[in-house]
Amino acid sequence: MKTRRGGAADRQAAAERLAAEPDAACAAVRPDLPGLDGHELSTRRATELRAHLADCPSCAAVAAGHRSVRRTLAELASHPVSPPADLLPALLEQARAPSPRAKVAVYGRGVLSGARPGVAAASAGVGAVAAAGLGVLAWRALRSRRVAAVVEPA
Repeated sequence: MKTRRGGAADRQAAAERLAAEPDAACAAVRPDLPGLDGHELSTRRATELRAHLADCPSCAAVAAGHRSVRRTLAELASHPVSPPADLLPALLEQARAPSPRAKVAVYGRGVLSGARPGVAAASAGVGAVAAAGLGVLAWRALRSRRVAAVVEPA
């Protein structure tokens, strides 16, 4: 036979601890407040919350806010909403127009596929000049270190 953990004495001690620390009591109650009026909590937990709300005006105000939001959402759900008649044609028109990103992607694809050989050749030439320039700079830096090492031996 399974024994229940906790009993009336444990619940009483927990209630006394929470009563001694009102911020802790509120912190323990507030996560469950949205489910209070929606019948999403157990009967025991709902009773505990209602007892706390009777003594705590700040939590009662938070609970009233949750009730207001729940009521507003229920009212909104009861009103049918239909999109404007010109929404679909406007969306289709926007979908047909190429975006700047798509235009750049097409330009890049042309360079890579060979459809624009002039741009591809210019890009390759710029890359080759840049690589040669970096190579010359690296060669000069190494050469100046070697010359300095030969002139002033350690």
